[in-house]
Amino acid sequence: MWLGVVVLLPLTVWYGTNVFSPPPNWKEYTRSAERIEERIRDAKGEREKERLRDEKDRLDEKKEGEERVYYKHMFWVAYPVGLVAIVLGTFFPVQAVGAGLMFGGLSSLAAGCYSYWDKMTDQLRFGSLVVALGVVVALGTWRFRSTS
Repeated sequence: MWLGVVVLLPLTVWYGTNVFSPPPNWKEYTRSAERIEERIRDAKGEREKERLRDEKDRLDEKKEGEERVYYKHMFWVAYPVGLVAIVLGTFFPVQAVGAGLMFGGLSSLAAGCYSYWDKMTDQLRFGSLVVALGVVVALGTWRFRSTS
């Protein structure tokens, strides 16, 4: 049961985000880039090659911009959903489901951070890690405190 939640929660977050913020069309980018590379190889003059390289640079910038937006959306969905799942899992009365929510929440949170990591500022990286660590430590301390 817990394994099902661990696997399905991050997948649901990932593909749920894709419904509202579709990923860039990487196949189309690859095709366009390959066509430009072929045209560069076949170009006779240096001026024509430079024009095609500029076209390739614009295509790369467009793809990078689309990826930045897509992964930003992924982070801002997966990270909070992961935190909420960790909190809910701590209090969930059925242990197998609660454990699944906690591990699935950690997986979602990690996937969201990983997907956007290289685009984040250092402050956002540090802040997201501190918040997640603080939530986990606080919940663990509260949940497993001694009652003597």
